[in-house]
Amino acid sequence: MKNILRALKQRVREIAYLLVSLPVSVVLFALVILGLSNGAFVPLAILIFLFLLTAMEKVAAFEIGRANRFLGTHFQVVPNWFKNPFFSWSGAKERVTSLRSWMAIAYVFVVFGWSIFSFALISFGIAGLIVILVATGVIVLSTFTRTFNLVDGGDKFEGSLSFFGASGDLRLEFGDGRDSGVLVYNVDSWWSIAVGAVLVVLALWVFPRNVRSMAEMVEGLLSGGFYPSLEARIKRLYDKKAFSNLTVDGRVVREAMADEVARPELADLSPREREILALMAEGKSNAGIAKALYITEGSVEKHISSILSKLGLTVEVENHR
Repeated sequence: MKNILRALKQRVREIAYLLVSLPVSVVLFALVILGLSNGAFVPLAILIFLFLLTAMEKVAAFEIGRANRFLGTHFQVVPNWFKNPFFSWSGAKERVTSLRSWMAIAYVFVVFGWSIFSFALISFGIAGLIVILVATGVIVLSTFTRTFNLVDGGDKFEGSLSFFGASGDLRLEFGDGRDSGVLVYNVDSWWSIAVGAVLVVLALWVFPRNVRSMAEMVEGLLSGGFYPSLEARIKRLYDKKAFSNLTVDGRVVREAMADEVARPELADLSPREREILALMAEGKSNAGIAKALYITEGSVEKHISSILSKLGLTVEVENHR
């Protein structure tokens, strides 16, 4: 019994967390959009943008605290994101390049979409519960009738929507006395109970998983769980970009090749092999070397094999010659 009450209490806290997330996410989303939008007065737009990046530290602390209170988690708040003052060039640069700030902005966009989905999901679940209660007679709706008019060109159609609480019939009637139609639906039918049950089960099955996903985003994007992996990935991309932009001056390579003192083994290379080695140092492929020297790729491969052999570069498992 205690376990059931504990689980029920946890579900209530999760529902409350999701319901509160919608207005909170709307406010945060509006704040981010305002900070990222371009203003007519550029200096003011820059200040607002820097303020947004700075405010992400407070947003992260607030959202982590909210998750800890509602969900009973113990996510850590990371303080002191910025070391330099706001009104300084170092402070501005630090805020713009802050990975934590951009992770918090990403969190705002993610939680905004999830909050809308969660609110709709809970609404469907509540609607399904109401349908079940009405269909089983637990809740008895009062009898009512509403009339309406439909105008199509010059034709006018009258109708009414009525609900009879005693019988549970929902009646839609339209037309006049000469030409009319009636649609009657019984709320007490088993179909109503089935549809309501499906909505309730779907909500109960999905929303705990949605809560866990949102909690993972809080821990990963705000508390810093994703920070090491993202930082390492960005560093690898930066290193690859820096390496891809690295170029070797052909004249420098040729001068180095002519200096036999630098490496005595170069004296054993033939003039053609030196040319090929210089083109290899410039980063050219076998096809590029063959095109530059007007020889076949097969000849290039033979010369390269001879070069590597003369330089004493043997085949190894862990390293490429």
